[in-house]
Amino acid sequence: MCMSKQSGKDAASGKSVLAMISSPVASRISGVSRFAREHGWYLTFQDRLGFAHLYDWTGDGVVATIRSGKRELDFLRHLAELGIPIVDMTFEEPEFPCARVSCDHVAAGRLAAAHFLECNYRSLVFFSLDWGNVHRRLWDGFTEKAEAQQWVFSRDCPKDRCYDMEIVSRWLEDKFASAEKPLGALTYSQSESVLLLSAVQRLGIRVPEDFGIVSGGEDKSLLENQPVPITAVDTDMERGAYESAALLQRLMDGESAPSVAFEVPPRRVIVRSSTDATVAADPLVRAAIEIFVSGLQSGVNVESAARALGVSRNTLNRRISAELGHSASAELQRQRLMLAKRLLSDENNKVEYVARMCGFSSASHLGSVLRSDCGLSPMAFRSK
Repeated sequence: MCMSKQSGKDAASGKSVLAMISSPVASRISGVSRFAREHGWYLTFQDRLGFAHLYDWTGDGVVATIRSGKRELDFLRHLAELGIPIVDMTFEEPEFPCARVSCDHVAAGRLAAAHFLECNYRSLVFFSLDWGNVHRRLWDGFTEKAEAQQWVFSRDCPKDRCYDMEIVSRWLEDKFASAEKPLGALTYSQSESVLLLSAVQRLGIRVPEDFGIVSGGEDKSLLENQPVPITAVDTDMERGAYESAALLQRLMDGESAPSVAFEVPPRRVIVRSSTDATVAADPLVRAAIEIFVSGLQSGVNVESAARALGVSRNTLNRRISAELGHSASAELQRQRLMLAKRLLSDENNKVEYVARMCGFSSASHLGSVLRSDCGLSPMAFRSK
């Protein structure tokens, strides 16, 4: 889809740049557009999936999400033969000879695994419709410190049936039946996380209690507007797109292409309802955690939670220790810290407000606990 177009080298004041982007994620478009405004570019936006025949396009440079489509690759090779510099914003086709700026997918996989383990998901799976270089890199990071299964649809079923929800649901039902619960699934992309959520809900599987989902990329407009909003790794796609545009500018100015890709580190995990829980098989433990989470601001403690559940503190402590490997008090403190870290990631939240919302007696109390946990003050944690 053409969003802003002036092709050719007829513009005296700026460069003519083609942006071939798919999926057209808003943050990626924003990053390229911001650099273009700052440097007087003239942009042609083209959705790679709706690729039009552009062999008559002549311009100064291209930023693209390069994937395996033959027509797309032939077109980009044609431009490269004309001496037009190209910057790839992905790592899907590492053999294509061009400059690259990519998310650090290995680090993104590590973040997702750490989040699942923090939420007590011990059985993990990597879900994708197909397999490629980026899938492999995410997988490598995901499995550095945790074991996981690979559920790759195209290995078992025809790839052209991957959007047939009946087939995907039956395939997932077989996979899920033999998996240890609760199960945490990292998906390659935002669209795959939405497909996975739809499929497991058709099967009556509870999210997040039995099945947690983390998207390997962030798209707020898509992931927040689901029946269960989906947690995502924020791969800082806007910065990646901006850095891609900056590199293209240098290439258009005559610099040589770097020999290695520049990898942008992911920012954080954006926690939404698809994993916003500490999962537990023991129903008493699940109920206790729900009381802890709902009562953080009001100063809930282990004794009050035990009374609400009709058990003794010792019984609750024993059951939580057996399920989670630490005491009830430690779990309550962990829930406070998890919420505090999420709130601190929003720079609009003052430290005093975060402390109050999480049940800490003061901002200094929160600071002391946070420093003991990760060696950082609240402001340092936010900055990092």
